[in-house]
Amino acid sequence: MMRLCLFTWVALLLHACQTTPVKNDKGNLKNTLKYAYLIKDTGQWVITKNHNNAVTALNVLKAYELGDTARLRSYLADTVAVYYDGGKYKGGSRELMYAIKEKIKSLTNLRIQVNNCETAINKLEHQERVITRYTQFYTNERSQADSADLIDEAFFENNKIVVWRSYVRRYANQRPSPGEGEIK
Repeated sequence: MMRLCLFTWVALLLHACQTTPVKNDKGNLKNTLKYAYLIKDTGQWVITKNHNNAVTALNVLKAYELGDTARLRSYLADTVAVYYDGGKYKGGSRELMYAIKEKIKSLTNLRIQVNNCETAINKLEHQERVITRYTQFYTNERSQADSADLIDEAFFENNKIVVWRSYVRRYANQRPSPGEGEIK
């Protein structure tokens, strides 16, 4: 009886593990999707392989992290528009550097960890943008370790940033800095 049960289980296991090829009919797949909304504009942005502006965007972040506003300003156009959570600025890059210096003073031990960086170009207007997702670790005004996730969009003209959009995502529970709280 025991041998019969064992044989039955082995036979069932072998039968269940048989591989059969999956048919992939892409023509029928398109027809089965039903969107909740009609999408009139499918988007004009295409990911590019040109990394020159991505290097510029990352250099801006490094200059910000180091507090080097002179280097940061060299990557900006003379007139720049900056949009951030809670406000906007449109004016000269020299005046913007004063505001950035004040912001950097309130963030001690600033470290940036870049998670993702993509370069896209608009097919119609040939405008290029770089999207950077990163985490900013710092010590706040109360001498507490803090962090925030940010998404930045930089729009370029003539290899200079003309528009910078920054979105901040904060968490109620503060995360430790990289390396803190790790089991070794």
